[in-house]
Formats: sequence, C-alpha cells, structure tokens
Amino acid sequence: MSEDDFRHISVLLIEDDEDDYFLLRHLLAEVSSAKYEVAWIQTYEDGLKELEKGTYDVCLLDYHLGSETGLEILNNVEESPATPPIIVLTGHGDYLVDLKAMKHGAADYLVKDQMSGLLLERAIRYSMDRKKSKDDLRESERQLRYLSSALLRVQENERRMVAAELHDDLGQLLTAIKYKIESVLMRMDPDESCTRDLNAIIPNMQLAIEQVRNMYTQLMPTVLDDLGIVATLSWFCREFQKDHPNILVESRFKVREEEIATNLRLVIFRIVQNAFDSVTAHSRAGRTRVSLVEEDGYVRLDIWHNGAAFDVSHAVSFTCPDCALGLISMKRRAELSGGSFEIGSAEGGGTFVRVQWAIAGQ
Repeated sequence: MSEDDFRHISVLLIEDDEDDYFLLRHLLAEVSSAKYEVAWIQTYEDGLKELEKGTYDVCLLDYHLGSETGLEILNNVEESPATPPIIVLTGHGDYLVDLKAMKHGAADYLVKDQMSGLLLERAIRYSMDRKKSKDDLRESERQLRYLSSALLRVQENERRMVAAELHDDLGQLLTAIKYKIESVLMRMDPDESCTRDLNAIIPNMQLAIEQVRNMYTQLMPTVLDDLGIVATLSWFCREFQKDHPNILVESRFKVREEEIATNLRLVIFRIVQNAFDSVTAHSRAGRTRVSLVEEDGYVRLDIWHNGAAFDVSHAVSFTCPDCALGLISMKRRAELSGGSFEIGSAEGGGTFVRVQWAIAGQ
C-alpha cells in the first residue's frame, strides 16, 4: 500500500470502558504517519450493527463486553469484502484466548497494558494489508471459478459439435459406402475373386461404423437427452463391462429423474466417465461399483473400486499430472455445479469418490 492509503483511516472501536477509549485515542494520536477517525461504540448489539454497515477500515474489539465476548461478534459478523479486519483487545494476556480469537477470524490480538502507538499502528497496518490480500485472493478465486465454468461450457459445446459432425457426416458416409458395396455385391458373380475381396471389406466397414458410433456417443450421449441419467448410466456400465470383461461392474440407481436438473445430468455423467477412465488407467482394479441415490434431500453419487490405493494429496498435485487431470476435472465439475466432492484411498480398501448435491427446494 502507498502512504496515501494510510492518511485517513476510519476505526470502529467497540469498547465498554471509557478509560480504555481515551487511552486508545491517545495512542493513535501519537502516530504521525496516519490520521485516525475513531467511532466509539459501547455495546455488543450496536457494535454488531456498525460492523455490518461495512464503512470502516479496521475494527478494534474489546474481548469483554458486559455479559458478551468479542468472540461472539466474530462468530456473528458475516465475512465479506466490506467487513473490516478485526483486532481483538484484552486487559490480560491469555494464550488460549489468543488462539480462540485467531481461530474465530480475528486479524490480530493485542494486550492493552502492552500496547504502544507504534505497536497499535503496525497491527492496524498489517491487518489491513492482510485483508486486502485476502480480498484479492477471493476475487481471483471467483474469476478462476468463472473461467473454469466457461471453459467447461466451451468444452461441452465443442464435444456436442464434434459428435454431431461424426454422426451426421462421417457416420452416414461410412454407412452409405457399406450399403453401396453390398448393393454392388448383389449384382456380382459370387465366385469372382473381387467379390470375395469386397465381402471381406464389409466386416471392417461395420466395425468402423460401430467405432464412430461409440465415439460420438461417448462425446455426447443422445440417450441422456432422450431417456435421462439412469438410462444413460445403465448403458454406460454395460458398454464399460463389454469393453473391460476383466472388471466386474456393479450399479445401483435409485433417483427420480425430475429431481435432477438437466445440466446436472451431464455433470454426473462426466464425473462417472472420468472415474471409470481412472479405473482402467491407474488402479488395476478387478471390481468397481457406482451408485446414484436420492437420500435426505440430497442426490449422492458414489463410485468405488478395489484397485491399488494411492496417495490422494500426491494424485491431485502436478507431480502426478495424469492422475491430477482426471481428479481435478471431477472436483471442479462437482463444485461448479454446487456439489461437495470427496475422495479417499486406503491400502486394502480401494478408492472411493463421493459427490453430493442438494435437491432444489428441499
């Protein structure tokens, strides 16, 4: 901060002792680097109301306020960019009170008998610096969430576009070629060598058509829009089991489609996709289980496999980029859609992913 930022500082003093009020005013008057404008409030209720106005640069809060304590104000004030940093003041040094104050969100903790103008000025300056840094970080996180959400939307739009092109262009072109070859074969002598060669192409053409169909279905499953999330997950589990016969897939779905928003259905599908990708890529699992249930006002998605355990903190760090991308993608999708994300791994117990979303209106 520049020197100009400290020229006029508005201070809210919540203090029920008049002598302490005069002491603090005297200490602040000793400071030559800033001019402090002090608003004095003597009660808990009035102090909480003033704090909620958000018009002060810093708050000096007495720990004892009649039958109340400063910790109760810290608990009740809603933290926001407009909330000033709060420095707790007490008449006696107490390590436990210090810890409690900092745990409850105090910017600093000062003992009145040990205060000087210099110490008070420094505490105010540092607390305002930390508050600004915290607000800047919060704003950066907000912008990052917005950017992540926008990138996911762009990604889904691109997937939808590529899936449509595969379906409408390449898929139909391959199907037309296959039908044309079959039509030509019907008019050819079955004993000719070229007839046998063309017949050998048909299975390859059919395989190519099926692979293209699988590609555009994985990119954007039409069954999700047509039949809903339960049918889509059931289809996905069947296809996964077919492609990975050595991994036993168990599933349990007990939700009402109308309770799950349309955009949330796609989020759930993508999380299951990412989780099953990690099962095949990293876990060496022989069994996996997925469930989607509605319970106590929440939709809960659970995915578990019995594969190799791993260090979660290592997996979500950039020291393990292959692991991190899938886990970070799942976590980001869950949180951006309003859900809570949990992952755990224990040796001998496999790995689980749990995501919960509150049902709207409950």
